[in-house]
Amino acid sequence: MSIDPGSVNIAAADMLSAFQRRVAGIPYERKGILYSEMFFLYLCVQAAKPSRVVESGRARGQSTLLLSTIFSDLPIVSIESDPHSPDVQVAQERLRGRGNVSLRFGDATRILPAEVRQGDAVLIDGPKGFRGLRLALRLLATGKLKQIFVHDCAFGSEERGFLDAHLRGALYSDSIEFARIARALDAACWADMPLDRRFDGERPPHAYGYGLACIPFDPTASYRTLFARAVVAGIRSRFAHSIASHG
Repeated sequence: MSIDPGSVNIAAADMLSAFQRRVAGIPYERKGILYSEMFFLYLCVQAAKPSRVVESGRARGQSTLLLSTIFSDLPIVSIESDPHSPDVQVAQERLRGRGNVSLRFGDATRILPAEVRQGDAVLIDGPKGFRGLRLALRLLATGKLKQIFVHDCAFGSEERGFLDAHLRGALYSDSIEFARIARALDAACWADMPLDRRFDGERPPHAYGYGLACIPFDPTASYRTLFARAVVAGIRSRFAHSIASHG
């Protein structure tokens, strides 16, 4: 398995129209993953050929519904932490009748390390920040995943800086080269996106969207060591933000 930004962009140009037809009619739900980001995930996953897709963080079911549609022949397992959230009913209604979707509740940081299977593709859209990154590293340490996806690793974020410093081969959905091809998928989302993350095709920002990271498994990486480093980085981040908020 080998993927790189160039091959993803070539595949995006070839498959954009087919993907657009496949997700047509699925309305955008606020707080949801962008269509272009899910297109990026779809293209990367083609190299891994998973037997199951697992999602951590369901919210209002936008990513779950898209996963169920674009991977209609695969089981989709979706884990949400808060069974009392007002988003739960919205997600359940949107996903009604989706036979390949299993909805679960619980703490993914406890559930997934024990239950992840060989060949799973995993999308982490909660927990956020360094907690989500630590979960990704724990799952990679099992050796069972060929790749894992972490949402909200935006350009300029501390989590993105950690990935760039310590993990070779990570790919990101927010590259402008990819956005030039895929942004047409997000016409219904632009109003909900921050101004500095939109792209009108003429004056691009530094990065597009919210930043979905694809982290391929590297057999030479010491994920347990990286997990420890992520713990330290997270503590430093919280301390710095605490000082800033009280300064």
